[in-house]
Amino acid sequence: MPDDLPSIGQLDRRIVLQHNTPSGSNDYNEPVDSWATYDEVWAMLEFHRSTESEAAAREFADFGAYFTIRHRTDVLAEDRIVYESNIYEIIGRPRELGRRQYLKVQARLIE
Repeated sequence: MPDDLPSIGQLDRRIVLQHNTPSGSNDYNEPVDSWATYDEVWAMLEFHRSTESEAAAREFADFGAYFTIRHRTDVLAEDRIVYESNIYEIIGRPRELGRRQYLKVQARLIE
């Protein structure tokens, strides 16, 4: 196995994968989104940045992470990840590692 691929033992964090499922509309005829869990899987977690930005005269921290999971075809860029009660939005398309061995998913913490 190449050095850049994790071992199964490194997938030691439990995460929840969720799809956005529109569920009707509100009083103003705007779509109401709800998130449905479609799986709970083991993952390896790597934090990749923590930057501070100024937006609307307010400072906030931007926390990003990579979640590496076993390969699957149903993880989409529109999905989200829940880890330890924190919600992460997926950034871009998940990247395949190895020959369909793993997926590396870049995500950003939603505040």
